[in-house]
Amino acid sequence: MQNRQHDRRINGAALEMIMQDVLTGMQDFTLDACTGCVTANMEILAVEAADSSVIRSAEVLPFPPRRSDNLPD
Repeated sequence: MQNRQHDRRINGAALEMIMQDVLTGMQDFTLDACTGCVTANMEILAVEAADSSVIRSAEVLPFPPRRSDNLPD
């Protein structure tokens, strides 16, 4: 049996409706998963002194030249 959906694409309003359904499902899932969670409480596990021996540095990498800059005149 040949798959009729093999080369078909979903465009326009149908794609928009599918995306809206997916986003709504994700929102419902996160709402259900977070119900009953207390976000205002935080437990401090330990207090440690900051390590001041770490020296922060960064290496700046140049952007590669644009392709038009590499072309001969």
